[in-house]
Amino acid sequence: MRVLFYYRGIENMGVGYCMSMLKAHGHDVDLIFDPGLDDNLFIKFPHLAWMNKHQELLDRAKGFKPDLIAMGCLTNLYPFAKVMAEKLKQTMPEVPILMGGHHAQALPGWLLENDPNIDMVCLGEGEIAMLELCNRMERGEDYTDVPTLWIRRDGLIHRNPMGPLENDLDTLPFPEKQLWYEYGCFKDNLEVFTGRGCPFKCTFCNIHYQRSIFKDQGDFLRKRSIPNVIEELKQNLTKYDVKYVSVHDDNFTTNPKWVEEFCEHYRKEINLPWYCFGYPTTLRPKLVEAMKAANCHTVFMGVDSGDADIRRHLMERPMTDELIKNAAKNVLDAGIGLQASCIYGNPGEEPEQMFKTLSMIDEIQPSQSSAYVFYPFPKTKMYDASVEMGYLDEEGEEKVRQGISGYHHESILKHPHKELAETLAKITPVYARSPNFMKPAIRWIIRHRMRRLAAMLYLILIPITFPYLGVEGIKVTVRMAWKAISGARGKSSTPVPEADETQQAA
Repeated sequence: MRVLFYYRGIENMGVGYCMSMLKAHGHDVDLIFDPGLDDNLFIKFPHLAWMNKHQELLDRAKGFKPDLIAMGCLTNLYPFAKVMAEKLKQTMPEVPILMGGHHAQALPGWLLENDPNIDMVCLGEGEIAMLELCNRMERGEDYTDVPTLWIRRDGLIHRNPMGPLENDLDTLPFPEKQLWYEYGCFKDNLEVFTGRGCPFKCTFCNIHYQRSIFKDQGDFLRKRSIPNVIEELKQNLTKYDVKYVSVHDDNFTTNPKWVEEFCEHYRKEINLPWYCFGYPTTLRPKLVEAMKAANCHTVFMGVDSGDADIRRHLMERPMTDELIKNAAKNVLDAGIGLQASCIYGNPGEEPEQMFKTLSMIDEIQPSQSSAYVFYPFPKTKMYDASVEMGYLDEEGEEKVRQGISGYHHESILKHPHKELAETLAKITPVYARSPNFMKPAIRWIIRHRMRRLAAMLYLILIPITFPYLGVEGIKVTVRMAWKAISGARGKSSTPVPEADETQQAA
């Protein structure tokens, strides 16, 4: 079987795992990657659309001669994936297209009923389901009942049950890296997962409904063994000249004993600076000291709202202001950088509650801050709350289904204070890094809802507001742009099978 993968914007570890799983079992894979230089979900540059080189991607896709096309798709990537699926179907109408990712997981029926170019969707983790699908397709067997997949065939949608989760993550091959590297998706920064799942139930996140759809299918919260993680890092360090490691677990710090043991091994065998996500209730002094000793550079921690009522009753993050402040202090006192995140424009949120969030950022004094406009991702509790409270009408719900906008762009809620939310989302990262004498001027920008000025300052000051990952993001974007316009990727590295005598005669 020859399987062609598509993704846009940045490296995706889930797609990487699916590619390596198929390769390990004898299937051929290739990747067409759209750098999304016109809209990378952070910043829009419409005039750079010409650099995406879609025709070159289609030529590479056709030259690969796939038997199956697999597309990874977050909700806000769907507008772009939809266009590419249409182009791929026009180019190779006989090749089935499978879509996976959070959007497919949340809206499988809607996608199959409304997008004629999508033939299958994956509702869960893709490695086992895709391998079963490809094995059956290769053998010429019926595949309409593969667990975890919904499949449309002859006008009928086969809604199959969720298959089991892989409890032993060490059995999975290390995720594909080389194809991403060829497109310029990384250079100095190496991404890795050490586990899957999260024990918390934040209502703006897809994790809480994933727990329900995976119920009784295995352990939702899983960790790889420490030797397995270290071995993956070592293998990649022999291939790539990386200088930084990003641990992209949904929540790295949930198992302190595992983290402390990992830190000891990492310090001895890797010792590159690294980044991870941490939940406030888990960031205690002993843990962060062990992380610092292992060269942890930055911890990303969600503040999310400075208003206790919004955190407790809307977001289901029942922690006190004092706990958040202490967690921040623990990280900073250990000598680790703190990236604090927050969300503005939540349903029902008033201006004074938004300013509480800004004040908390001011008080905890993080090394840097990320800020977002609330986006109602489908199937989340806060999506339902947005509908029930009248902030998301049918037009807004259709925008969500179509993946329009995003948490770095404009709010799609009918929110009376969306201008304030959008201004705060852009200016908070600048505010967090500004000296005190500049903060009155920034508050003046906020009071006057100067969204465009806030967005301009956010863009110009990225190297200052995000001193490592922001600069790394710029470097990767430039690298991807160069690869795209220069054709430096070259043709598919996977051999194409020779045509048979009938094809040659034709």
